[in-house]
Amino acid sequence: MARTIIIADDHDIIREGIKNILRGEDAYKIIAESSSGRDAADKVKKMKPDILLLDISMPEMSGLEIIKLIHLSSPKTKILIISVHKSNAYVMKALESGVMGYLQKDNAGEELIPALEKIARGQIYLSSSVSSLLVDKAVNRDKKPAENGIELSSREKDVIRLAAEGKTAKEISSLLCISQRTVENYKNNILKKLGLHRTSDLIKYAIKHNIVDLENF
Repeated sequence: MARTIIIADDHDIIREGIKNILRGEDAYKIIAESSSGRDAADKVKKMKPDILLLDISMPEMSGLEIIKLIHLSSPKTKILIISVHKSNAYVMKALESGVMGYLQKDNAGEELIPALEKIARGQIYLSSSVSSLLVDKAVNRDKKPAENGIELSSREKDVIRLAAEGKTAKEISSLLCISQRTVENYKNNILKKLGLHRTSDLIKYAIKHNIVDLENF
């Protein structure tokens, strides 16, 4: 069954571009579109789509305000931000509000389908450049010891960084010249050491515990 999508963006050309990208993709079905924040919130509440593609800057109501309403009215709807804003402060604010991904508009042509596939599986999607920066902040903040005295080796940091960029175990093993089994062992040990379960949890952990400060951007 196709996953239902609502597109919320105040620019006609952007909505048309997204529709063109999704045209012919049987796994997804666009059921509505909106050009204002209030209308988008109302349509999501009524139609309860699987996924909302949302711009941060919307008339009548901001993207962050919309997200709060949607979490209440349609909690199962996964939200993917598609925005021109490249500031990591925007990215972290969006993640803190509970969205499943952040995609820059100039990358939508190449990354929209992979992003949809990933968030449909319950995983967070970030552009590789954004993901790399957040992980670098998380594991190298001011070169201070990690929270609760947890230290990560340079190799562990390499594995985390590559995993956060979306690299598979096979790709990581090739880049680091180690076996896939070793990669999996590293990932399992890292997550166990930090008390986490998935790579996406690491990003959430960094934000929740102020490992990344909005003021630094």
